[in-house]
Amino acid sequence: MTEEIELLGITEYGRHGVYPEEKQNKQKFIIDLKIGMARKDRSDAVETTVDYAKLVDVVRNVVATTSFDLIETLAEAIATECMQNSFINGISVIVNKPEAAKSLGISNVSVSHTR
Repeated sequence: MTEEIELLGITEYGRHGVYPEEKQNKQKFIIDLKIGMARKDRSDAVETTVDYAKLVDVVRNVVATTSFDLIETLAEAIATECMQNSFINGISVIVNKPEAAKSLGISNVSVSHTR
């Protein structure tokens, strides 16, 4: 049996972008995750599943402590770190960059990475 967890609206500030000011000034990023998982033990213990509080910390750490030119690369890095969890068998990461959207006069810029 496969189950899914969705974590929506994980917000963190980071320095990701092509332009020098994006590397100097932190911007807000909003991350959404859709996680496929396979629990082997059907008990009601957090140790038998994805601890989503820890996963949120992983996502925030990647956004805050790395710096990429492309949000595509950021999405891939988040997926790679999340997949270290042995309960996760698939993930979709959406990185939203709302400040980039404002500068373009649109409502959102986002990229999706699935594995």
